[in-house]
Amino acid sequence: MILIASTLLLGNTHKVTGHVFHAETAEPLAGVNVILVDTELGAASLEDGSFIINNVPEGNYNIFYSAIGFDKSLDVINVPLKEPLEIWMTETFLQMKHVVVTGTRNQRINTDSPIATEVISRNDITESGARDVAELLEERSGISVAASKEGGKIVNMLGMDSKYILILVDGQPVIGKFNSRINLDQISTAVIDKIEIIKGPSSSLYGSEAMGGVINIITKRNVYQNPVSVTMRYSGGFSDPIDESFNPIDFGVGKRDVRLNLNGRKKSFVFHTDIDYLNANVDKNLQYIDVDNYDKYSARGDIDWSINENQLLKLNVGQYYNNEQNHSTLLEGQTRIIKNNWNGDHAWTINDNINIQSIFHKEDYTRLYTERRPQTNDLVKSDTTKEHKIELEMNSVYTNEKVTINIGGEYWNESYSNARVDSGKVQSLAGTGLFFQYEQLIIPKLTVVTGLRADYNNELDSTIVSPRIAAMFKISERYKIRASWGKGFRMPSFMDKYMDWNHWQFGYAIIGNPDLLPETSSGYNIGIEYYHPGKYKYSIMIYRNTFENMIIDDQLEPGLFTYSNVDKVFFTGIEFQHRANYSKHFTGYFAYNLSHNRNVATDEVVPGSPEHSGNVKVSYKSSTSKFRSSLKIKVVAPYKVQEFVPEGSGEEQNEGYFDIRDRDGYVLLDIDSKIKLHSWVTLSFGIRNINNVMDQQYGPFIGRTMYFELGSNFGGN
Repeated sequence: MILIASTLLLGNTHKVTGHVFHAETAEPLAGVNVILVDTELGAASLEDGSFIINNVPEGNYNIFYSAIGFDKSLDVINVPLKEPLEIWMTETFLQMKHVVVTGTRNQRINTDSPIATEVISRNDITESGARDVAELLEERSGISVAASKEGGKIVNMLGMDSKYILILVDGQPVIGKFNSRINLDQISTAVIDKIEIIKGPSSSLYGSEAMGGVINIITKRNVYQNPVSVTMRYSGGFSDPIDESFNPIDFGVGKRDVRLNLNGRKKSFVFHTDIDYLNANVDKNLQYIDVDNYDKYSARGDIDWSINENQLLKLNVGQYYNNEQNHSTLLEGQTRIIKNNWNGDHAWTINDNINIQSIFHKEDYTRLYTERRPQTNDLVKSDTTKEHKIELEMNSVYTNEKVTINIGGEYWNESYSNARVDSGKVQSLAGTGLFFQYEQLIIPKLTVVTGLRADYNNELDSTIVSPRIAAMFKISERYKIRASWGKGFRMPSFMDKYMDWNHWQFGYAIIGNPDLLPETSSGYNIGIEYYHPGKYKYSIMIYRNTFENMIIDDQLEPGLFTYSNVDKVFFTGIEFQHRANYSKHFTGYFAYNLSHNRNVATDEVVPGSPEHSGNVKVSYKSSTSKFRSSLKIKVVAPYKVQEFVPEGSGEEQNEGYFDIRDRDGYVLLDIDSKIKLHSWVTLSFGIRNINNVMDQQYGPFIGRTMYFELGSNFGGN
């Protein structure tokens, strides 16, 4: 203070100026406190985000930025400044505003998007403690995750099977479906910035498989925040069948996960790399295949090249490897999955109104399964699945103050082979898709979106047309009404059409149906949203989605099954979501889903669709942000499930059948916490399934588990 006073008397002082922006929306932020540490100098940003701190003596200072609902940060500056400061604040505690792209293929602030979009933010991911996408989605109401009998985890949303939910990574479809479904535990949360969820038909933009909705996993992140980060996690359980596996010293039990993240920038190039390795022993998480141990490895790297002010080229390469093993006195099984992807994305801003994007996407998937006799090492069974896809896409966007027009097209070529499908012959599918979308601000309070897509491929007799119309009306700055209607479709998979598999030892055989028709859907939703900036947000949505020509398992005779188109099934429900900032320490999230899903012809409940489900999350953050914790509760009411019942013995074992049975409801409790031990070291720990819920028939298959994770960040704030 003496130094500052003497400097003021001498008149040798300067101004510290700058602007504060929202890191995701780029909007200016008002009310952000900007303080020079250990002085009485500071200012609050104005409506345009600007701030001025007067009478600052020359020297080095720690400058501190803080605002409710945003991450605090600390920088070092040298006064006098060479140029004004530019501060980007990351919204972490409440996170109600996001830039979303999935609903319209254009960047929109979530609260201003005509298409209702649910966002799982990076802050939600951090608080969840989830290691993969399956664990993360399992917390949401209206979404259930189940272990697949082929391995991995699959998702069910609003009662709709995962094969009707299109999974995207950065806007591109993910291949590697086994039995027509994506295993979401293959995608690590380490590479995810956020997840956008669209509920309802979206084939007008994305084509096949978007009958029920879209889940877009977005990996783009702020690569400058922490140039290097390393995390190490250990987890284990306390209940059968993995009791006493919580033993960090014994490398023969539990799970160990190591993640490495590298970021950098040199002139016009930005690079980003993620590496994730997981080793698990005595997991026993899968009811059917009884996995004893597995290793998972994934690596992803991308480079962004700013060619000039108007052109940006992004290159991305990724690899995933999974090795699962199970052992018994009679058989030893091994499942290996290898997946590689390559992406190129060129964005060209021609002028203030026109942008053109060109995308190249290539992906390969291989699944190898073998069974051997442990005594002789003789090969008993070998099964190989291969999938390959190349896709080219171009999207042009015209925008002005009132109108946005999207015109785009896609060409793809994919192949599939499996010993169970047409005796292992390679199946091929090539097709094109053309889409058009028109968005207009009709009046200051009303925005309307219309869209249309036409798809054709070598297995269709005629083109499939998928329209959509949506609107958003602003009752006021805080109240909005959204409504949309659209159509969707799903092409029968190669397995649906050409399956030829004899599995008598388990009581059944399956043959495909080459005469299957594409499944179609027609759905609408209407909802109201209230948003109070920085305090709370709630929304209520009513939806109905009707499926026609739905493909189901059909029994031809005892033990012999095929696939058939049924007439009509509808999915109807109400969804409520609420998020609030109760104080500077506590936030809360609540969601509830009421479903009424029926087969129109029989009025029977659609199996696997709980009528009631909800989740609650309460989060706490200390004043210094050094401690954070969240408690999560997931509630699911009893519901119907479809189960295969094998019958017969010996040569007459092929008499199994499918039966509809009742499944009990359940409540899951999780807690996750983080302690910042140092500016660059964080300790995380949590307990999964606190109340030790277990169901050996339908899951959860394991009881209470605990994890500890140590994370280090270097070179950033």
